[in-house]
Amino acid sequence: MVTLDRLVIISTTLFTAAALLVLVSISTPRWILSINQGETSLGLIEMCITSSLNEQKCFIPHQIRFVWVLSFGLAVGALGLLTLTIVFFLSSQFIQRSTIEYGRLTGFVAMIFLCLSTVLFPMGFDSEIIGGSPFQLPNDYRIGSSYIAFVGATWLTILIMAVDLKTARRTLPAPMLDRSTYSIFSVIKQAIGKDLTKFSIPVVWNEPLSFIQRVAECLEYSSLLDRAASIEASIDRWHFLTAFVVSTLSNHLERMSKPFNPLLGETYELKMEGDAPFHYIAEQVCHHPPVSAVFVRGQNWTLSANIEPKIKFHGTNVVAVSEGRWILRIKKKQVISRSGSQSSFQSCTEEETEQSNNSIVDDDGDDEYTWKTPSVLVHNILFGRLWCEFQGQIDLIHAQSNQRSILTIKSHSWFASQSTKTADMFKYTGFIYDDKTKISAFHGNYGHCYYAIDDLKDVQTKSTRLCSAGGHNCIQISSNANVSNPCDLILTPSSRSIWYRSLSSMTDQEFELRSQYYHFTPFAYCLNQQVSSLVLPPTDSRHRQDMQYLEKGDIDGASQAKHRLEEQQRSEARQREDEFQPLWFRKNENGEYMYTHDYEQRRFDQCPKLFTQSSRE
Repeated sequence: MVTLDRLVIISTTLFTAAALLVLVSISTPRWILSINQGETSLGLIEMCITSSLNEQKCFIPHQIRFVWVLSFGLAVGALGLLTLTIVFFLSSQFIQRSTIEYGRLTGFVAMIFLCLSTVLFPMGFDSEIIGGSPFQLPNDYRIGSSYIAFVGATWLTILIMAVDLKTARRTLPAPMLDRSTYSIFSVIKQAIGKDLTKFSIPVVWNEPLSFIQRVAECLEYSSLLDRAASIEASIDRWHFLTAFVVSTLSNHLERMSKPFNPLLGETYELKMEGDAPFHYIAEQVCHHPPVSAVFVRGQNWTLSANIEPKIKFHGTNVVAVSEGRWILRIKKKQVISRSGSQSSFQSCTEEETEQSNNSIVDDDGDDEYTWKTPSVLVHNILFGRLWCEFQGQIDLIHAQSNQRSILTIKSHSWFASQSTKTADMFKYTGFIYDDKTKISAFHGNYGHCYYAIDDLKDVQTKSTRLCSAGGHNCIQISSNANVSNPCDLILTPSSRSIWYRSLSSMTDQEFELRSQYYHFTPFAYCLNQQVSSLVLPPTDSRHRQDMQYLEKGDIDGASQAKHRLEEQQRSEARQREDEFQPLWFRKNENGEYMYTHDYEQRRFDQCPKLFTQSSRE
């Protein structure tokens, strides 16, 4: 069953009220009233006279002002546009393609028409019929109820348009489907020892996000990068950077659904404002092997990556490995701009302008940090409850020095005691090195928190304190999937909290329902939300019909759309004679795809209509 968006329904109701007020206003000639030997009432193009015997005669006067005729035409046009707006808003809740953007456009034009009509009407008060002057009625005339209702409709429309209808949504249109009647074994039994990225998984096991949207979730705690970039290179910067890498792991532990494979040439753009702004751009640059290229610009830092996921099935487990590396570049010192009031954040579109306007630029280049994402092991694919853990090490390297941060993840062992398994679950430890010398340490739970250890002597010293950070720990393996267990990390005497995972913006009810909505966080809910503030190319993931169907709970529609897109992609691959060339990334001499900055020109006319029946037409 489709769940209607509450904000859209409220907005539709208000637009309907405005349309009814306009309809009543233009159909009732009571814009101006006069009580003098009976009542005379005037509308925009109609005049009515009521005699002392209460007999009313209505007619269209010959001496009607042109501005009133124009005002009437604008009012009728506004009524039609408001009706169209209501249709667009309602249809967005029942069809696979969002039409809210069209509704906002028609609503905006209707608002302009209503404002013009409201202002033009008083200009006709100098009509010979009433003998006034522009914007000034004679003493024996007064404003009628029809004009008051019309002004009310105008202000109501202005109020609706002033509210951003695309504020962050709090849920999805429909909950995920019950998977208890579906067998994943029938799908993956053919994939033992093979790469699962080459197999088509039934849509019921997907979540309504594309892989390049899922990658954007790594930026949920991008404020850690802002804090790292705001301080000089020091141990605290290393802690903020390592905490950010840990935060990118925390989003995956509860998410046992597979994102949709991006089509070749599929793109995704996410622009976040506020306290931690960033501009994220991604493109699927290769299909076999699948490679996603990413570029992000934040406050005094950029982040780029080439991500090549590989998924293999081994017995009852699935191993996911992400080839490629992340590259973070931080400006070595704050660039001084000629404009002292200019924000420190530049979106991608402002990069070239910034370079030309800066008066002082550090010539020594940027601080560069690189790392690779560890592998993920998913347990109980065939039997039992699904859960996953990360394995291995993360080596965060500073290219301009011998310093590095090495994080070691404690892996689950079947031969360990139950108490050891519980104590080590999702835990990690690590050190920050200057060459081979340890200069700091840290530990934590990668599903919840990161603690710096300020005194190296405390690394092996355990206190009686447990993790005191707030927020929400990842859901543990328990009978109740909606319970966030307290973090059981044992602290050292000098442990200092740097980061913890928080879902504080969710209400208790929203938190309890997370398991019905793919365990999405508030950040994840917004990733596939339709936007009106950006002009997006037709290749953007938000235009995928299969994900839109799945969001609305239509499994049959999602399956059909997914199958059509997969067949379309196979057909185009057979017809392609030359190697595919991405639009926004180019391969360098090292074989890595680098961002070209052409996307900011926003010239999307040549982009293929990737998700239509024939994408290359």
